[in-house]
Amino acid sequence: MIRYMKVAAAAVAVLTAIGTAQASVITYSASGTGANGPVSASATITTLSGSVVVSLSDLLANPTSAGQEVSAIDITFSNAPTSALLSGFSGSLINIGSGGTVTSAGSTITHWGVAKSSSTIILATAGTGSVGGKPIELIIGPGPYTNANPSITGRNPQIQGTGTFTLTALGITSSTTVTGVTFGFGTTPDFFLGGTSGGGGGGGGGGGVPEPASMALLGVGLLGLGLGRLQRAR
Repeated sequence: MIRYMKVAAAAVAVLTAIGTAQASVITYSASGTGANGPVSASATITTLSGSVVVSLSDLLANPTSAGQEVSAIDITFSNAPTSALLSGFSGSLINIGSGGTVTSAGSTITHWGVAKSSSTIILATAGTGSVGGKPIELIIGPGPYTNANPSITGRNPQIQGTGTFTLTALGITSSTTVTGVTFGFGTTPDFFLGGTSGGGGGGGGGGGVPEPASMALLGVGLLGLGLGRLQRAR
């Protein structure tokens, strides 16, 4: 009996630890053609208690125009956040020169910002939510950048590939889901494209499934396995 209790207690401890790390994760992507040519982007969005993490990527290689760079994302949630603030960033900034030459520009952003409208958070370096002035730090896809025209080379620095943004968002919880995403491209932005969900949860614009659900099932399975072995040992 004591053995049964020890196995059960261990399983409860594991499940409790898992519960404290709950998060909901979903990925959206979009591809299309705007006035400046083809565009392609993706975003992985993680909702936690009081915060949202957005990994925003430009997937288009060797773009020609800044109109093909990612400059904003609108994220609509299943419940309205009471506030939203950009609190962290990670990513690589580059300067792109004539002929596609690339030099490092560090990792500190100054132009991205956040706005909130009802259940939607807008993360942007152009248009609503962004810091005023000439848009910079657009997200550019993989190189080479031999096609880059002055609309790109004259708007340094750029975020290369992926920028990961941490937002403090009161009212958001680990069970909050994402119900829709719109990507913005260009310096106004000039072109908007709705995203399609395709990872980490249900399709059709639905929110992600909380990650601990599968872990909890694993914990229950391990508990059953342990009890079964004890029975056979009797």
